[in-house]
Amino acid sequence: MKYTGFDGNVKARRPAMDAWVKNALAGSGLKNLGTWVIREQRSNGAVNHAGIPSVHGTGRAVDIGFSGIVDGRAKCEQLLEVLTKNFETLGVEMILDYYPKPFGRGWRVDRLTWQTYDKPIIAGAPGGNWIHVEIAPKLLQTVLLVNSAWSLVTAKKAITEI
Repeated sequence: MKYTGFDGNVKARRPAMDAWVKNALAGSGLKNLGTWVIREQRSNGAVNHAGIPSVHGTGRAVDIGFSGIVDGRAKCEQLLEVLTKNFETLGVEMILDYYPKPFGRGWRVDRLTWQTYDKPIIAGAPGGNWIHVEIAPKLLQTVLLVNSAWSLVTAKKAITEI
């Protein structure tokens, strides 16, 4: 898979992305902090993102939070494991994790590993109580595709837990 990044703003939320988020939250116990909004990337002071559009505007990104949830960070770590192990099925192209020191970390489909940032790259890191997830356009064509993908992953997870 290739990383898509920003490929143009859409005019409304994507029902398939809403379904993706609903499935992710159902299994994790975490909360949706927002999906579709047209805006620029947030600056962290060290990196100026002025004028660079956010992938949230494409309707393919979600911020998932763990603040105020019992064992929230542990639940977030579990979700991160599911997302990275099943990235192809779930269409995951990028994850930003704002929590870890020194400056957060990122996972991308074109490198298939976490990169721990050694300088300020993402606003809100370290210590941010959420993750940012970007989904491939191909998966978000229909709600049925999304629900089928999550069904495959949850069935596989249930089998491995027996």
